[in-house]
Amino acid sequence: MKPKTIIPLIIGLAVGFFAIKMGVDMVQKARGAQGGEALVCVTAKQIEVATRLTEGMIATTRIPSALVPSNAFTDPKALIGRVTTMTMAPGVPITNGMLAPPGAEPGLRAIIPSGHRAVSVSVTEESAVAGFITPGSRVDVSTVSEREGTSKLILTDVEVGAVGQSLSEVSSDGKTTRVTKSVTLFLEQHEVQILNAHTAGRSNKVRLALRGNATDPGESFWSRMFKNAGTAPEKESDPQEKAPAPQYVVEVLHGTELERLVFDDSGLVERSSAQGTRSARGRVAAGAAATEQPTAAPSEDVE
Repeated sequence: MKPKTIIPLIIGLAVGFFAIKMGVDMVQKARGAQGGEALVCVTAKQIEVATRLTEGMIATTRIPSALVPSNAFTDPKALIGRVTTMTMAPGVPITNGMLAPPGAEPGLRAIIPSGHRAVSVSVTEESAVAGFITPGSRVDVSTVSEREGTSKLILTDVEVGAVGQSLSEVSSDGKTTRVTKSVTLFLEQHEVQILNAHTAGRSNKVRLALRGNATDPGESFWSRMFKNAGTAPEKESDPQEKAPAPQYVVEVLHGTELERLVFDDSGLVERSSAQGTRSARGRVAAGAAATEQPTAAPSEDVE
């Protein structure tokens, strides 16, 4: 064999052995550098949200200490009777963040976030995005007035707690949608009042808009705007939209000259004659005040 072919072969074998040595060293370091393996509790099968844990749902296994999550459980007895707050796949280490506080009962109450309330709204297939809304989704809430033909966005980025009476995030086959008559939302206390104020009328119906995983630009600003919004400012503006106060007109004939006096509840508003028109609010003529009526027939001025 020629030297020109032997030298590249030797160099290639040396590089290969060096790579193997480095890989073996890294594996051994990952196994033993952090104290070996630790025993942790994992799920023995898929566990749905708001489910009370039993002995058959829990298993133990050994994993490298470096991979053990914080607040992971090592004693299966400490998990018996606890309630889950999320759906867990098989073989997942169980941590305290996945569970409701000790003593919590299974059901919807176990997954309501602190400071929130569960509120159900009536929906249809159209207003609930054809059934694609599932527990855990984030939605925007709008009200639609059929009588006035208007729509208003009242709440944004709201978490869905339940669809109908189901708390599961997916259906049994993992892809089928569910069309129900109600959707339960997790709202803060002031958001509950906003929702009630905008859905009090029978003509106002709720429409939900499903949000994606990406965050919209300027989301935090608009969220604060809608969360601080209330119904009181709208009620204060209603009197301005009402019809003006009624006015009363008195016509006085002075010979051949007709004088027109306009009054409202505060007094004389306007005086007009053949010589022109002038405003007289706040100054009521002594003779005209006695003749203040909604309408009055012209009268002659007898000298």
